[in-house]
Amino acid sequence: MASDNRSPLTKLLVPAGTLYLVWLALRPPPARWVGLACLAVVVPLVIGWLLGNLAGVGPWADPETR
Repeated sequence: MASDNRSPLTKLLVPAGTLYLVWLALRPPPARWVGLACLAVVVPLVIGWLLGNLAGVGPWADPETR
């Protein structure tokens, strides 16, 4: 997907979703366990997304910057 076609809302979807999961993990149980389980799956993906968007490494990197 070309980066010029992405809206600001699309760019904020990953960080906003991750922040929601962190908030959910800070709630009392059972919401805490759901948030922690989701974060265990999502955190490696977020790290890859950040590396792609900020450092230009990996599958989320902008093809023009490679």
